Amino acid sequence: MSYTGADLIADALAQLGVEHVFGIVSIHNMPIMDAINRLGRTKIIDVRHEQAGTHAADGYARASGKLGVMIASTGPGTSNTVTGLYEAQYGSSRVLVITGQAETAFYGKGLSYVHEAENQVPMLASVCRRVESPRHISQLGGALQAVISDMYTGRAAPGALEIPIDLQYAEAEAVSIELPDNADFMPAGRDIDRAVEMLKGASRRVIVAGGGVVAAGASDELMALAQKLDCPVLTTVDGRGVIAEDHELCVGNYYNSAGIYNAIQGADLTLAVGTKFAVGVDGQFQAQTPPGELVQIDIDGNMIGRTHTAALGIMADAKAALTAINASLDDTQANDGQFNQVVWEARDGVRKAMRDRLGPDWPQVMDVIRQRLPRDGVFVRDQTISAYNCGNQQFPIYQPRTSINPTSGAIGPGFPMSVGAAIATNRKTVVIHGDGGFMFHATELATAAQYQVPLIVCVFNDSGYGVLRWLQDTRFGRINETDLGKVAFAQMAQSMGVPAQRVKSVAEFESALDTAMAAEGPYLIDVDMEHFAPMEISVMPKKKVEVDVRA
Repeated sequence: MSYTGADLIADALAQLGVEHVFGIVSIHNMPIMDAINRLGRTKIIDVRHEQAGTHAADGYARASGKLGVMIASTGPGTSNTVTGLYEAQYGSSRVLVITGQAETAFYGKGLSYVHEAENQVPMLASVCRRVESPRHISQLGGALQAVISDMYTGRAAPGALEIPIDLQYAEAEAVSIELPDNADFMPAGRDIDRAVEMLKGASRRVIVAGGGVVAAGASDELMALAQKLDCPVLTTVDGRGVIAEDHELCVGNYYNSAGIYNAIQGADLTLAVGTKFAVGVDGQFQAQTPPGELVQIDIDGNMIGRTHTAALGIMADAKAALTAINASLDDTQANDGQFNQVVWEARDGVRKAMRDRLGPDWPQVMDVIRQRLPRDGVFVRDQTISAYNCGNQQFPIYQPRTSINPTSGAIGPGFPMSVGAAIATNRKTVVIHGDGGFMFHATELATAAQYQVPLIVCVFNDSGYGVLRWLQDTRFGRINETDLGKVAFAQMAQSMGVPAQRVKSVAEFESALDTAMAAEGPYLIDVDMEHFAPMEISVMPKKKVEVDVRA
């Protein structure tokens, strides 16, 4: 049998060490699916929807640091991937979408060829940094190499490759896929010298670590520097796990907390590594200028000084920059003890205050999960009350790549991302989800059952969009379009082969979680929030809206 374009793709994925791809088979990608299975180096995970599959590839990439891949069909299949690619772009995640396309003889002719999608490339380009579409079999290897090189150069990003169906069947020559060495992202010596000088000249320093530290695999280097400086480490939500949250130097994901922000105002230098200083809803957090002089390290030069003016910007890979700083900062430069004490007291106070706001039941639920989930177990959150109030800050994270959430703030990606993360790591993974967001991709329960994914799905069921209810009541004094009715999620899960139960108390939740932890495959716990003590909700500033009653 001849070596085809489809074989080239299968071989290239194997060269890249891709062990799993997510996909939905179609007449426009069948050759690729067949080639992957014939080669036998990569396993295909059949998802139920392309958006979910792309989110799963994203979770796979974030949990493992490897390339996440979704194989889709042209037209409607590819348009379904766009939301997943949007999230991957927002989260700087390496997700590759490979899709088919009409035969080259029909492409661009407007003949209503089945699944015709002549603007597929610009559509994908709106959510990818690089998209390629070869027109001849001789261009296929180079097109794939171009997309992969872009995805692995500098800040991670998603990419896409569309392959006309005739090129998938065409005879091809094997190619070797190589990754860029990123030599251009080594820090300049003068910048390191200046950073070390500034660090030595300061005595009240704080570190803010973001997802760029996780992406660079620079946790050890960050830890070494923090210990040399005896310096508090704050993280962003995507930077969680770069320092264990039970370590004495860790403040956690509290930079945007008023109590912590006020406590660090005495700092004379902020070292920010791999964070964009993302701005929240209504411009939230933009006014929270990092205290003291700002030294900002980021692999993407466009991020440096974008939100806050930096006294020193270093465009470099986080691991390379921190390694160089540690090598030059040979002596321990201990922070001012009184400053540190103020930060530690604020940290402990904020953690206690936030825990108290959860009421009597939810801290116990959180503790039960943490006690049973191994330190290297993956904890995924969707955008839900439980994530805002406890999952994103209160639930302790101990290792990098064990904390995953939708960076874009979308609801719905959490469950499919957790499927991908569990497949990537083959470790127990827990996802906490609201019922509204869970309904976006509930059919992926069938995927979890088919592959016996080691996943525990906790659906916090309040019969609607709880966060939006709170916002509507706060801003308008009434709620609308946020009640969804109570779904019997346990029965839904069981119908798709996933064992499940509904719980109505902390004791029942604890028992259900023990059962779920003992299960080899997936398990769903439907948490009926109606029977739990309420928690205080506070996810963003209150904003009153004046309504013209004459309208």
